[in-house]
Amino acid sequence: MQKGSLSDETPLYKRILVAIDGSVCSDQAMEAALAISQRGEKTRLFGCHVYAAKMHRTRFEDMEHGLPERYQDEKKLFSLRNAHDDLITEGMKLISDSYLAPLSTKAQQMGLVYKDLIPEGRNYVELLRSIKENQADLVVLGAWGHGHIPESSLGSLTERILLYAPGCDILVIRKPWSFKGCPIITGVDGSENSYAALKRAAEVAKAFEALLEAVAVYDPFFHTGVFRTIEDSLPESEKKRFNFPAQEKLHDEIIDRGLEGLYQEALERGELLTRSMGVDANTKLLKGKVYSQLHHYAALRGAGLLVMGRWGLHQESESLIGTTPLNIARLGITNTLVVSPSKIPLEVPKIHEENRKPLIWTDDAGKLFDRVPPFVRSMARKAVEDHVREKGFSEVTIESVQEVAGLLGMGAAKRVQKKTGLPEAQVVVLRKVKRLAPDFHRHILKGKIVGQELKKGQRILVYEVVETVPSGLVRVTEKTQLEFR
Repeated sequence: MQKGSLSDETPLYKRILVAIDGSVCSDQAMEAALAISQRGEKTRLFGCHVYAAKMHRTRFEDMEHGLPERYQDEKKLFSLRNAHDDLITEGMKLISDSYLAPLSTKAQQMGLVYKDLIPEGRNYVELLRSIKENQADLVVLGAWGHGHIPESSLGSLTERILLYAPGCDILVIRKPWSFKGCPIITGVDGSENSYAALKRAAEVAKAFEALLEAVAVYDPFFHTGVFRTIEDSLPESEKKRFNFPAQEKLHDEIIDRGLEGLYQEALERGELLTRSMGVDANTKLLKGKVYSQLHHYAALRGAGLLVMGRWGLHQESESLIGTTPLNIARLGITNTLVVSPSKIPLEVPKIHEENRKPLIWTDDAGKLFDRVPPFVRSMARKAVEDHVREKGFSEVTIESVQEVAGLLGMGAAKRVQKKTGLPEAQVVVLRKVKRLAPDFHRHILKGKIVGQELKKGQRILVYEVVETVPSGLVRVTEKTQLEFR
């Protein structure tokens, strides 16, 4: 990675608001906000602590009826209320001042433009109002405050700010702000929001001389599980009409491989984006549930910061925040930056394949391909074209489409049983090599290997052949017994 801080003309953020309450996470948030503010002379820093004097006054009035009889006189109650208001209001202001004093002192020593904010009211309501009024483009706050309990991984105030402050980036702090041996990890799914997050992560990496990793996660297991559920609930006549084996193979070979290709391409485009900024990014493609895989990968790598877009590919207008960033914030193993959508459309470099000319589709091939369901057409087209290119051809013919369909068991071509002198397999023992892969791959596997030649050590889907009876190279038939370990 090319090292160096951002120029003074392009600070990481222009207006940073950090929420302070004197807790451990709050102190760490303060240090992070100061460090980021130093990366540009034009940055303005706001320290905010909300106190709730009126709430205490209300609770005091609720308890008045329980006071001893000598205090029930209206004049005495009036005097008590005034004394309480003075003590609580002034006392809480003093507490707020004491919380913000270290931040104010350090900001002045660093020569930062700084301002205290001490609003009165409900904490999250006033904090949201302060964010809006001061036009903060970054909010920094601890994952929890003084009320933290072991059962809670995210404070209620922090979660509400995550939900209801969509116009700015939000940095949730759980540990000291440091990138010594701790990379910045960013989730990429090909959406504009994820590229905005990657761009921001690259800026942070460049400013703090940190390593950057872009990670994409796709889920090849979901649809197979859905098929098993549907299959178990339908009568036999409907199962035949739905043609489950063909549908499963379609997802296994086209949709899953197509998804892998799409996410790999997203990573490659992201790599081009960061490179154009002078930052090298390592890339990683993972399989599984997105937030779960990101969470575990960040823990494995000891990430110093996990960066995500506020939404991903499946953003809905009713959504306050995407499932992945919210779950990552709740799981919590490191500092998390949730990046708001870019106000200016982001230009992400496209992958130029100078040596790959567009394939020509014959009319017959196009007409046959039109029968493919629309929701898988783009991925099926990629599978066909990849197959044609592997063969070294420059034209997609009807035979090409039929050949790929036949390989997938879609009925366009029939699999020819090999007649060889190989012994028929009586038993094939298989072991799962992908621990997290669900067991429903078993019923897909048989349709994939019947009529094929197998031997010990061979890999099929998420399984490896560990033993055959008889041993050696054998041919699998419908009578072959499959055992799983």
